[in-house]
Amino acid sequence: MKSATLDKLEAFEKEAKKARKPRLYLRRLSPLHYHWHRQVKRRVGFLLFHWHVIEHFRAVRLDREMSIQADTRADFNPGGRFKNAHWDATMAGVPDSKSLHDLVDYSQSVEGWHNEAHMVIGDVTGLDMMDAKANVFFPEFWGLHFFINERFEEQLGAYATAAGLASKKAAAIVARIEDEHPGTVSRI
Repeated sequence: MKSATLDKLEAFEKEAKKARKPRLYLRRLSPLHYHWHRQVKRRVGFLLFHWHVIEHFRAVRLDREMSIQADTRADFNPGGRFKNAHWDATMAGVPDSKSLHDLVDYSQSVEGWHNEAHMVIGDVTGLDMMDAKANVFFPEFWGLHFFINERFEEQLGAYATAAGLASKKAAAIVARIEDEHPGTVSRI
């Protein structure tokens, strides 16, 4: 799938690598992330956009430089650091994705939960997690999005099993969805 947004993410990665300045990726990402969140009609949906953002983040090794660890289900459940963004209660009724339609439904459910999680994390940490220009610079943003990315990859696995693609890795499944179902990309 051809997308100006995805092309920009790739260009940001290449620029950061060429300059040998990984955090340059964050400086370039910041206004794009802000703009993407403000769009009413998106060409790339919530889960796919953030999946690509993380792939490029990892490619410039910011996960290592910033010591990023994915948050866990325990963090978002009773007794956890961000218990008010109750993952199990919010996502309990969302089934595993066995079709593209299910992936769309999952993306919409996670995006709603994610918005609340940003507020809860901001309340706990004092960070402005709701500012899409600033939050990409916070390790807490990445811990949340790594958590969401792991859940998305679980759903991609469920989808792949149902579609007979079980041996495929997440990147191959994403590429196939983007190539073969471009009309759905804006909703996943």
